Amino acid sequence: MIRLLRAELLKLRTTRLLLWLGLLIVALVALVVSLNAAQDTAFDLAQAGPQRDLFSISAASAVIAVILGIVSSAGEYAHKTAAQTFLVTPVRERVVVAKVLAAMVAGVALAAFAEAAAFGLAALWIVGKSAPFLLATHDILLLALGTLAAGALAGAIGAGFGAVVRRQTAAIVVALVWLLVGEPLLGIANGQRYAPGHTIAAVVEAGRHNGELLRFWPGVIVALVYATAFALAGAIAVARSDVT
Repeated sequence: MIRLLRAELLKLRTTRLLLWLGLLIVALVALVVSLNAAQDTAFDLAQAGPQRDLFSISAASAVIAVILGIVSSAGEYAHKTAAQTFLVTPVRERVVVAKVLAAMVAGVALAAFAEAAAFGLAALWIVGKSAPFLLATHDILLLALGTLAAGALAGAIGAGFGAVVRRQTAAIVVALVWLLVGEPLLGIANGQRYAPGHTIAAVVEAGRHNGELLRFWPGVIVALVYATAFALAGAIAVARSDVT
């Protein structure tokens, strides 16, 4: 399993996927941080809440981690490399497990990169507006750790879902539509707390928004259930699929 995990991590490192997703994170963080910081006055930015909001933009890396996980699994079918992978490792379930674990590691890396970008850009705006620097606090540390955990869980969910669907573009579209449209619709009926996206948000926020999100540990548990369920379903689907 260690060799399989190393092989999957090597695939992620030696393709342009991480590069493009990293650039996407930088562009997204730079845009959103700058738009929000530019609208804040020096008085607003001198408070802990607005500064935390700027750093919390790094949590968008969880969405990117989902895409990364999907591509790591479904991309094998899109690029016609699944046959070679399964010839090397005939036990396909082990391949799925390795991809899920690799997506978790890569999700943490993406989250850490997003945090570094958000922290640096937020610091530049705070210093530029001569506001006191309030990012080095216990609350920010908890947010950073929650974002790292969310990146790992989001990557695992994406890899499992990609293994279930096995069609890269379709899986990405379905995932984004669900996150951007499906879960907000569930919110109308107050049924969104246990949805995948909201459980990941609960991990990031540690239950700060009590009415909308689960607490931290319930969020982690439910997200792990989603990741495990998708991984099991993906392993079964991949084992039963025909690869030419």
